[in-house]
Amino acid sequence: MTETILQNWRARIVLLFMLLLTACSNNPAEPKPADIRYGESTCTECGMIISQPKYASSFAYAESEGRYKSLAFDDIGDMVVYMRKHPELTPVGIWVHDYDSEEWIDAQGATYVKSDAIRSPMGFGVAAFADPSAAERFAAEVGGAALDWDHLRIELAMAEHHH
Repeated sequence: MTETILQNWRARIVLLFMLLLTACSNNPAEPKPADIRYGESTCTECGMIISQPKYASSFAYAESEGRYKSLAFDDIGDMVVYMRKHPELTPVGIWVHDYDSEEWIDAQGATYVKSDAIRSPMGFGVAAFADPSAAERFAAEVGGAALDWDHLRIELAMAEHHH
């Protein structure tokens, strides 16, 4: 009788330790944007140092079951190019910074403005907005178009062929 209680208890402790170890691993159990240190972290696509939060972007993919890796980019355009070059990496989360607040927002729900007047790090000229009306206002100021995520990717793919 006492023997089984002890074994049960021991099994619980082992389980608890395993849970703690998983919680402390570097790869988050939830996909989240890359932890960018501005002025230090480098862009996955071009290798340049990321210094401007408003253009920085990130996506996460599953390295293995329940383990995610987040990649950082200095320009939204660089992230889109990298994703196109690596179709084997299925994004489980894609983030951009809101141009005004510089907060992380979901890339697929953002509104984008593309214009040559926007001086983004790699010259893609893309800014992201959480608020569509802010994007419309900004687009009018810089003579650009307000686009959703899918149209942005199409525009960037077309622009790449013209270079």
